[in-house]
Amino acid sequence: MDHAARSLRVSLLGALGLPLGGCCPSELPTATETTTVSLDALPGDTGDTGDAGDTGDTGDTGDTGDAAPGVCPTDAAEVAALFEANGVYAYWDDIELVQQSGQDCTYSYSYTYNPCCGYGRPYLDEAGHPVEAEAGAIPGWAGQARPITHGLGAAARALAGAWWRNNALAEHSSVAGFHRFALDLLAHGAPPELIEAAQRGAAQELRHAVGCFSLAAGYLGAPVGPAAMDFGGRAVIARDLAELAAWTARDGAIGETIAAYLAERALADTTDPAVRAVLAQIVRDETEHARLAWDTLRWAIEVGGAPVRDAVRAVFAGLSEPRLQEREWIPELAAHGVPAPGRELAEARTAISEVVLPVAAALLSARAA
Repeated sequence: MDHAARSLRVSLLGALGLPLGGCCPSELPTATETTTVSLDALPGDTGDTGDAGDTGDTGDTGDTGDAAPGVCPTDAAEVAALFEANGVYAYWDDIELVQQSGQDCTYSYSYTYNPCCGYGRPYLDEAGHPVEAEAGAIPGWAGQARPITHGLGAAARALAGAWWRNNALAEHSSVAGFHRFALDLLAHGAPPELIEAAQRGAAQELRHAVGCFSLAAGYLGAPVGPAAMDFGGRAVIARDLAELAAWTARDGAIGETIAAYLAERALADTTDPAVRAVLAQIVRDETEHARLAWDTLRWAIEVGGAPVRDAVRAVFAGLSEPRLQEREWIPELAAHGVPAPGRELAEARTAISEVVLPVAAALLSARAA
C-alpha cells in the first residue's frame, strides 16, 4: 500500500473510532475477475504436519517436513477471510473456485461495477444523473489562481484549460450537492454537527469551483464561468434513512474518498505553484468531506439498524472496477495537475481496493457486532 492510501485509510478509520487495520449511477454492467490467493496468508495455517507427539522414527531423512497443502475454501465467509488475509478486498455477486495449486487458490468471480465520477460530490437528478451547468465566457469566477503558461504550447494550454474547466463544473455542481445533503440530514433528524459540516462543505466546494475556473481561464486565456443550473423545479430528497445512507455511501464515502486520493496523487506530480495551491486545498477539503460521509454512515446505521446497514452494504457490493472517460494527454500536463489517464485509472483502483473497501468492511463489521 502506498503512503497516500495508507494515510487516508488511517485518517478515515481513526475518525470513525475503528481499529486502524462517485460514483455515478448508471446502467451497471457485470464484469468478471480472476484472482489467486495463498492459504499461507491465513494465521496459524501450516497444513497437516502429522502427530506432534510422535518423536520416534523420523522416516526418510530426505523429508524436510514441508506442510501439506490446506484445502481452498468455498464458503463465502471463509473465502472473504482468505481474501482479506492476502490483502485483497473485493465484493462479488458469484464466486467459484477454479483450481488449487499447492497453497494457491484461484477464484473466478463476477460483480457489478459503478463508474467513478470525478472530483467532488455532484448534484444528482431524480434519475441519478449528475446535473452540471454549461460553461461559458462568464466573468466573475476568476479567483487568485494564475498558472504559469509561458513555455506551454497551444495544444497543452487547451488540454489543461479543458481539464480544469471540467473540474470546475463538477465542483460547482457539488455546491448544490452539499446543500441537498444538508436538507437530507435535516429531513431525517441528523445531529447538528453533521448538518454544520455539510453546510461548511458547500462553502468549500464553492471555493474549489472558483479556483478551478480561475485555472481554466488562465490556460484558455479567456474568462470561464458557469451558466444557470437547471434543477428541474425541485430538489430531490431521500425518501427514508436507508436511501439517505445509500446515497451517502455512493456520493460521499466512495466519491469523496476517491476524489481526495486522486487529488493528492496529482499534487505529488504538480510543479506549477498556482495549481499546487488549488490542489492542496482540494486535498484537505475532500478528505474532510470523506470523513463526513463515513461519519454520516456510522450515525445512520446506529439509528436505522439492519435495514440501513443492508442498504449501505448493497452499495459497496456493487462497486469494484472504476471507469474513467477517455481523453487526450501529453506528458507536460502532469506539472499542471493533469494526470495521465492510465495512471488516474490505476490510482482510482488503488483508492477503492486499499481505502474504500477496507474502511467499509471495518464499519459494517463493527456496526454488525
